[in-house]
Amino acid sequence: MTRYIIIGLIAISIIIGLVEACVDGISNMYASITSPHEEVAEAIDKGNLSEAKMLLPDVMEKERYRYALLLIEEYVAIEDVDNAVFVFERITPEHCSMYEMQYESLYKTAKYTKEAVSIIYPSLIKKGEYEKAWKYHELEYEDPHYAGNAQCYYNYLLDVMDHLCEQGKISDVGEFLNEHAVWFRQNVDRSSHAENYQQYSYRNMKTKLQRALNEYKMGVTE
Repeated sequence: MTRYIIIGLIAISIIIGLVEACVDGISNMYASITSPHEEVAEAIDKGNLSEAKMLLPDVMEKERYRYALLLIEEYVAIEDVDNAVFVFERITPEHCSMYEMQYESLYKTAKYTKEAVSIIYPSLIKKGEYEKAWKYHELEYEDPHYAGNAQCYYNYLLDVMDHLCEQGKISDVGEFLNEHAVWFRQNVDRSSHAENYQQYSYRNMKTKLQRALNEYKMGVTE
């Protein structure tokens, strides 16, 4: 009888050992599993931006925007604006428009969009991609060609002008402004809403832009 008890106890101890081994194995297995956002974070930390970009679509939406911003910042830091734009446009295509981003209470991607374009927009200007930069400027109205966005376009022109002047390319500013000031003629003067935006007529805006350029020139020569 005693012998059977001893054998039973040995069997129980063996079973307990096996169970503990299985539990440890399962625990180690789960510990070794890395979540997608952790993989992206690790790739970014190691500077493997291409890997992070490839992994980012697998990250849950709640975390994806945070890591998308980190990746955009990293690409801009190495002056790879094209990939920064790729992350914004292709990996997070659900971002809102340049008009919608002012309404954070209405659009869940408004905050992300605003933060992303605040990085992308000046980077495009710095790279000299001025036409593309306008696509990432905030708007007061949905249609970028609507007369109500005249102040936005004026601000954009000033941003480009400031950049060119800072680069010592003052001689290029006049040509740029002459080419782009026609926006006001096409979208304000010829608009059915022209009477509501007379202060943004082509003539008025050309004068304002020239005055701004003259003031910069005077500041340089003083």
